[in-house]
Amino acid sequence: MTKFKLFIIIELILVGLLGVSLVRNPFFLVMLGLALFLGYLSTRVDSWTAQKTLQHFAIAFGVVALILFLVNGYTWLVLLFPIIVAIIFWKASETTYTSVKGQPDDDYEAEQDSFQHRAIFDTHSDNAVSRLSGNDVIDLAETTFQPIGNELTIKKASGDTKIIVPDDVAVVLDVTTLSGLVKIFGDITKVNAEHVRYMTEDYGTSDKRIRIVIHVGRGNVEVVKG
Repeated sequence: MTKFKLFIIIELILVGLLGVSLVRNPFFLVMLGLALFLGYLSTRVDSWTAQKTLQHFAIAFGVVALILFLVNGYTWLVLLFPIIVAIIFWKASETTYTSVKGQPDDDYEAEQDSFQHRAIFDTHSDNAVSRLSGNDVIDLAETTFQPIGNELTIKKASGDTKIIVPDDVAVVLDVTTLSGLVKIFGDITKVNAEHVRYMTEDYGTSDKRIRIVIHVGRGNVEVVKG
């Protein structure tokens, strides 16, 4: 289960608890019912004085119902939970360095605190990078290539993605981004490109080849030789 799906489930649970709490509060239901009834009744009478009187009472009962709604603890949980989650993801949206080797190279040991190193394309881990937001740098230098080729899938709502491809590796790229710049080996293909496909000429004959599928809602995608 992705973090985004977990967030949606928790938020729906909180909304459900809020609804149950309000329904089980008879005073809130009476105030809300009177506000709605008097508001509707004010539209059905012909007397201007009666309309204004009913509207004033409807507003008064509505204010009381609103106060009861705001003092309910679940209301604040529903409102504050998305804000707290957004702050957490914003704090955690620093660049992630993904190494297929599983252990950081000597050149990157000094950056141990800034980058998270993860192994991909081996028998002990999956071939997908999936998260809500953040910048990713994918280095294919130490990839263990399979005879049938490798695959990598990157899915996230926002954040930049940079993929470093060795000179002897052939790639097929399938990039979908709703907002951002797509740059492949120095060439800017499109700005705000919805779907970009690219294949190196030697993909069919190369011993080292990989198919990369990227789905990003908002963010730049860059593929470079290295």
